[in-house]
Amino acid sequence: MALNPPLGEDVVQACGTLKGTIVNKPVDKTALKLLSKYSSLSQAIARSEHPLEAYEQRWIDARGVTSDEQFAYLKQQGLAFDPVDIEHDEAVHRCVEYAKQCQKSHVTDLFLSSFSSGRLDYRSGLAPFAMMQSMPDHGFTQSSAPRFCAVCSGYDIYSGMDATDLNVDRHSAGSIGLLKTPEVIQFYLAQHVQLARQAPTAEDFRIFNAILDTLRSLEAQTKPTEVHRSLKKIDGFKASVHQCRVLLEALGIAGILETEKHKGYLTHYTNPGLAPSKSHKSDWAYPVDFWTGADGVNKEALAFWFGAYPEIRL
Repeated sequence: MALNPPLGEDVVQACGTLKGTIVNKPVDKTALKLLSKYSSLSQAIARSEHPLEAYEQRWIDARGVTSDEQFAYLKQQGLAFDPVDIEHDEAVHRCVEYAKQCQKSHVTDLFLSSFSSGRLDYRSGLAPFAMMQSMPDHGFTQSSAPRFCAVCSGYDIYSGMDATDLNVDRHSAGSIGLLKTPEVIQFYLAQHVQLARQAPTAEDFRIFNAILDTLRSLEAQTKPTEVHRSLKKIDGFKASVHQCRVLLEALGIAGILETEKHKGYLTHYTNPGLAPSKSHKSDWAYPVDFWTGADGVNKEALAFWFGAYPEIRL
């Protein structure tokens, strides 16, 4: 598979570029339902020519397979993308360029607008844009694992990157997933800059203030895994356990939920592939993995992101 050129021809592509302002039209519900069931692993298993192992069949039975017709429909709706190869240095370049195109107020407007609209993709720009506040512009630096960069843990060449999988996270979770490398960040930023500005409503401010008040009022020993119990009591805030987790992780990446020792990406860059974890069993993102109720809400980071909104209680 050949490497993509620096800029794709289509507006909505995994490694594309911005071509003017796009109106935030409603997401097609049928397409969104199809997207929620998409799995790159299922697709890979279905394409394999060998007889399926028992575990592979169980996966297929549980997740299903997206047909060619369904995938074409998702592409038509701007939700699916053909796999691409992307080099590390090109991914970093795109991260830097897309971050320049982003405006902080655009990121925060959409983030806030996600609460009343239910558009989780609106929320998904904050964490990758926050990571770009401290990620250095760098070339591939070989680590002890030859294919991975010592600075950011990105691949030398990410072959067959399935951005449709990434888009599942954007629309179903509302933030960046497990991988937080430049290849992934550039996709999230590319999608963000294609969204038109959306002004937050009074309901958005009410819900976000309630989230902040809840986080400030937690008992000192409260762990991130326990926060959903409190957040789900907020009137109008509809989120699954996983969506709450991803929200907390995004706030951690943005530096709003950090600890004195473990900082978010607003001020400190931490190689996401080498970031410490609180225990070997934990798979929570850094730094919120170390956060507890005793750490509270970082006022400086909150003011950086949301200080321009008088409606938000800093």
